[in-house]
Amino acid sequence: MEVFDILVIGGGPGGYSLAIAAARRGLKVALFEKEHLGGTCLNIGCIPTKYLVDKASTMEKLRGLVRKEIFTETGSLNYQQVQKGKSDVTAKLVGGVSFLLKKSGVTVIAGEAILKPDRVVECGGEEYTGKNVVIATGSVPMMIPIPGHEYCIDSTGALALPTLPTSMVVMGGGVIGLELACAFAAYGTQITVVEMMPELLPREQKEAVRILTREMKKLGIVLKTGAKMLRIEKNGEGLRAIYEIDGTEESVDCEHVLMAAGRKTNLTGINAQMLGLALDQKHCIMVNDHLRTNLPGVYAIGDVVGGYQLAHTAYAEGEAALADILGEDKPYGTMPVPVCTYTLPVLASVGLTTETAAQAGYEPVMGSFDYSANGMALAEGAAGRVFVVADKTSTKTLGVTIVGENSSEMIAFATAAVAEGWTTDQWEKTIVAHPSLCEMVREAALAAFSRSVHSA
Repeated sequence: MEVFDILVIGGGPGGYSLAIAAARRGLKVALFEKEHLGGTCLNIGCIPTKYLVDKASTMEKLRGLVRKEIFTETGSLNYQQVQKGKSDVTAKLVGGVSFLLKKSGVTVIAGEAILKPDRVVECGGEEYTGKNVVIATGSVPMMIPIPGHEYCIDSTGALALPTLPTSMVVMGGGVIGLELACAFAAYGTQITVVEMMPELLPREQKEAVRILTREMKKLGIVLKTGAKMLRIEKNGEGLRAIYEIDGTEESVDCEHVLMAAGRKTNLTGINAQMLGLALDQKHCIMVNDHLRTNLPGVYAIGDVVGGYQLAHTAYAEGEAALADILGEDKPYGTMPVPVCTYTLPVLASVGLTTETAAQAGYEPVMGSFDYSANGMALAEGAAGRVFVVADKTSTKTLGVTIVGENSSEMIAFATAAVAEGWTTDQWEKTIVAHPSLCEMVREAALAAFSRSVHSA
């Protein structure tokens, strides 16, 4: 039986990046992947979704230029070419991952891996032994077993639709549901979002969510919050979604129902009970801050451990796990995590909101700055607002939320400020390029203490 330093189960962002890094450090590594290298993110998740959203955003910008009579027409949408472009981008990235794995000397084994006791992995009838095993099996879409759920599509199905639907009901107002809702609405699909919670994105800064909600309504999206989906029925060639609000049944007819009710851990090939692997109440693998499980030499990273289900957290968890394997003390969880929701406009955040800051014992103050007062935003035709939460006593930056164009890029700058706890004095000493959108983060931070020159 062949022995490896590390056996990695799952070729998603966390798995493949750890495998490459480990091999480059001289370790003998095998990676098992049953479907696509790159995992959900590259193939059926963040990258394909962002491609659709980007083209939708461009269409919205063109429509704005037509309204201003800068352009005379927007042209027509070729949805098949959008799908082709999405596939081309995905194929290029997956090919890049495959190349890096091969060049780094990682043994890639295709097929479903089954973890056995004593760090043995079976795949395709062969067994492999690892001094260490890293579980990176990710997550899968959740399907709520309401009557008629078999008529629904999940996010994978929505991304693969060969033709643009005329109408769609989105069950779930979380990140995945709202991203796809915005993209399809911009393409011309009539969208209704049915969300059980009384408000969208409850973890985000409420003022930013209100702006996002307003902009989504401008796209023609119908938002039904505090609504419980009851059942899905066939209605001629289409579907009928029946939901309940305040005890009253309502319904909407549509071509497709997208179930975007979140994701659950993928434990395929991982018999936790047989292995004695500890899981939490949500069936996520329990790990410490070095990503160790309760089994000797077995680690877990990415969606399968819960927390933020994001590619960049999987990367960071993989780095922490590899460091522990190498005998280095670099625990995970010491840095704030930026979160981006690729809606129209994009909402990006890091750190605390005013609500969570108060719960943590701070006396929060908030400054904000509107895109309409920024030269670069005006030149680019971008709209939105920046919110910065600080502690009143220490003036340290606790959190930043940006809703608007390019917020996913600006949040990197903000993440550094939150990680270091920049004070108002530090913000005043910081020189930001002009004209740039990042100027607004500095202005919002200063505005929290009435020290912004460009705020009234």
